[in-house]
Amino acid sequence: MNAASPTANPGRLKLELSVRGVRLDASWSAEPVVDGAEHPGEVQRHIDLVLPEDIWVSAPVDNGETAPSPFVLQGSADDVTLQCNGDSIAARLVTPPRFSSRATRSGTPMGQVGAVNGAFLVINPSFACGYALAGAPCRFCRSGSGVAVEQGFPLSVHDVVEVVGAAFDEGVSEFVLFNLAYVGGEDAGIAFLEPYIRAVKRHFDTLVAVQVHPPTTDRWIDRTYAMGVDALSYSLEIYDPQVLAQHCAGRARYIGRARYDDALPYAAAIFPRGTVWSDLVVGLEPVESTVRGVDALTAMGVLPVLSLYRSAGARPPHDAPTIEALSSLYAHLFQAVQHAGIPMRWVRGFGSAITPLEARFFAGGAPRRTVAMQQFYRSRLGGAAARSLARLRRRLRVRTVSDSFDASHL
Repeated sequence: MNAASPTANPGRLKLELSVRGVRLDASWSAEPVVDGAEHPGEVQRHIDLVLPEDIWVSAPVDNGETAPSPFVLQGSADDVTLQCNGDSIAARLVTPPRFSSRATRSGTPMGQVGAVNGAFLVINPSFACGYALAGAPCRFCRSGSGVAVEQGFPLSVHDVVEVVGAAFDEGVSEFVLFNLAYVGGEDAGIAFLEPYIRAVKRHFDTLVAVQVHPPTTDRWIDRTYAMGVDALSYSLEIYDPQVLAQHCAGRARYIGRARYDDALPYAAAIFPRGTVWSDLVVGLEPVESTVRGVDALTAMGVLPVLSLYRSAGARPPHDAPTIEALSSLYAHLFQAVQHAGIPMRWVRGFGSAITPLEARFFAGGAPRRTVAMQQFYRSRLGGAAARSLARLRRRLRVRTVSDSFDASHL
């Protein structure tokens, strides 16, 4: 294999597949090509692959409208190969889990309850986003505007527990991630999630992550940790305040940038180090602004996760960054997190984003101890140790957290 080829570097390969997409060979016989768009023309189809070193990527399928992708996918579900300029590399096709075609005992389609994204089973118990319903959605959001609440939402706690059990029995997920759209209110929806979180923690020995908008007061961050949440994300999305207001009018209007700046460092001080993260969308603002965002987040003790902008719903105000500029950005991401001493092992396996640990491939690799620790915590023994440590830490803090919350009379 040519050492200069992107196929020699799993991180670079993920980046190039994310930007350039992949073509399907004429003999292609597998079918897990996903229509990412919930509205026509919004996001092109994509295909999910696992690359060497367990790197997940969600690659757009070449639609023929731009320069042809140099990557060609051959084979079937059981035998997939990427071809690129004479190089060949084996990959694993992410097929829909078996549980997604089943229904819960109440008749709810399981695929409507949870979806697998890397190591996470992602669940959104409440469908509609308050920004969209108020006519001010984030312009890059795949949900779009005018989304109606689908029949069957909000989900029942029993359905959620049943689907989590099905996913774990099948072995397709390690953790549960509750991803809640904006719902308003002082708690930003965390009180709504509490019955689901407590039920999952009661029935399963697993770690639970939550991705929500920040509440209006820090007391609700205390409560989030006390109810059993192990990892937390308040996603800033765009660091430049003016660009944020341009693309996320509802977020700027109903929450405000300052609330993220206050909530993120507070959460990083409450939760175990390395378990609070924030997404930044790469491509909606100049790369230099994203670099400043990375530096600001790491200074707070927060892990930045860089998602590549893809939606056709809102055009960036500038030219898309080159692959070389993106490579430099990802190298800076790894170096900034490493310099801040933030553990990187907890946030991993997102197909459409580069995590700090994956960014090591752009910075000459991570120290052996960092990679070894990641591999340990991915083992059965390491996972059990991580869960035991999380429970112990919470027990040591929970009385203080509960007293603080009760004193606030919330």
